[in-house]
Amino acid sequence: MQKSKMAIVCALLLLVVGLALLKVYADAARLSALVGFSRAGKTADFVKNPGISCVESYFYFEEGLKDDVIFGVDQEFIEGSKAPIYVKGGDWMAFVGLQRTGTVWVARGTEATMSGKPSQTRKWEILNLGSALRPRTWYCLRCRANFGTRHFVDMQVEGPGLNKTIDLSRYTLDYPNFMPFDGAAMTYYVHAMRGRSMMKEEGKPIIYFDDLRGLLASKGESRLTEVFYNDCESQPKVLKQPVSAPPIKLENYKDGLLYFERDEAKADFIESPFAHSGRRLARLDAGL
Repeated sequence: MQKSKMAIVCALLLLVVGLALLKVYADAARLSALVGFSRAGKTADFVKNPGISCVESYFYFEEGLKDDVIFGVDQEFIEGSKAPIYVKGGDWMAFVGLQRTGTVWVARGTEATMSGKPSQTRKWEILNLGSALRPRTWYCLRCRANFGTRHFVDMQVEGPGLNKTIDLSRYTLDYPNFMPFDGAAMTYYVHAMRGRSMMKEEGKPIIYFDDLRGLLASKGESRLTEVFYNDCESQPKVLKQPVSAPPIKLENYKDGLLYFERDEAKADFIESPFAHSGRRLARLDAGL
């Protein structure tokens, strides 16, 4: 019995919140992501009456970024184990990624995931902005999803010479993991990932993010309210998640802070002369 409990705890320590996008060994792929939680205030109503949620962040990369690196944002509705709307332990994911070439990656759901079965592998929808992204340029990436219908709404990339919105409403949200939290919450992410199978040459797979926001509107409301914001200024360092034995206690997580999405993530806060706002930003490294 003791061994069984220890096995559960060890599994949870590896099961870091959300995404679980690449089920491969670390030497074959790297996913570096930061996650922030929101559960109080307006979010407490939203998780009972889910509607539209929006995640947005500014991103920046240097000239040397390789074409195969995928980066972007994600938002997830964690249902919890006490009073789920769809599935006990449900984790509904609205993930979008970009390559500097303008290729768009959308992790879509299936009939199986909509019925409450976690996906075994990602089902990717590959789209295109129709324009490559410029280095040393700040862009804003935002994605909206309807967690009441469990469908995407749209995504937008906005920056110098580019303002592109793509309709994603035909795609359902993915359900990547059973997440045994003791309550419901919204989580917001920035991420960068690289796989050896797509990599043609080495190079520094570094992406910079700043000003991560989460906004939402409960079912029947039209106005989005900001419930999460982190500008990398007041938080000294990225935190490790306070994962506990199941059910995982949400009270151990602080709203507004950024945590490593998994232990293998390479990320930190740094001071930079090109920070989007203030003096600091988040640096994510997808290096293998």
